[in-house]
Amino acid sequence: MRKRNIKKQIWIDAKEDELLKRKSKEAGLTESEFIRSTIKGYRIKAQPTEEIKSFQKEIYGIANNINQIARIANSRYSTSHDEYSYITKELSDFILRFEKKVYSRQR
Repeated sequence: MRKRNIKKQIWIDAKEDELLKRKSKEAGLTESEFIRSTIKGYRIKAQPTEEIKSFQKEIYGIANNINQIARIANSRYSTSHDEYSYITKELSDFILRFEKKVYSRQR
């Protein structure tokens, strides 16, 4: 038996149809899922772009490096200046690249 057994038929114009298709695709949902989510009052957001996913992956890698350095520092009660310099440089480079991308899109 179907989970949803009540059918609703609505009429929309061409602009509304395009808008529904675009927004549901951006959210990674089918049109039906998008409409049901909207009815339930969910805040629907667009899926991150490949570029944002790439930045996320990179920041996770940097965070992992920081974790490893912290673990070593805790086990030895110290860490080398090179390890701190490396992570500082990685973070600075990442932040600069990220800001450059964000600010270039705002213009």
